[in-house]
Amino acid sequence: MLYKNGYSVIEVLLAGVILSLAISGIVGALILAQRNNQSNIAQSQALAMAKEGIEALKSIRDINYNELSNTNNAALSFSNNQWGIIDPPSSTDDTLDKPFRSRRIKIENGDFANSKKVTVTVTYKINPEGDTSTVELSENLIDINKKTQSGVTSESANYRLLDDNFGNMNNNFESTPTP
Repeated sequence: MLYKNGYSVIEVLLAGVILSLAISGIVGALILAQRNNQSNIAQSQALAMAKEGIEALKSIRDINYNELSNTNNAALSFSNNQWGIIDPPSSTDDTLDKPFRSRRIKIENGDFANSKKVTVTVTYKINPEGDTSTVELSENLIDINKKTQSGVTSESANYRLLDDNFGNMNNNFESTPTP
């Protein structure tokens, strides 16, 4: 009776095929994970740029509320340490950086009296093939220089203040000493 020492060619080829399939699956999963990570980073950066746009519009509101006139597709500029609105913008206005990102703003009448609804849209590239996506943030900006009745007066007995010291509730702005 003869005993075989070693493996046959078919067994070696089969093991090689199984190993190559496993390696290609792992490499494919790593490539997909890297793409998702890049996409998430791009989305986070676009969200930060949209938040910056909202803050810029708040800055413009604080300096001169009347600059927030209705527009559908404007851009933001920053010069001389001050934000401004470019309307109408050119195609390169407010293009933010090399991996294609652009920010546009829309200003319309707000949901409240003396307010404007501002919408900031950031378009960004999500992959090397050039596919794009958008992030959009909206907020109502109220003219802080206009006085409005809030319905609460200093004589109101129905209000409470949250004391900064340990969260004690105090009525009518009276402070109680904390030990």
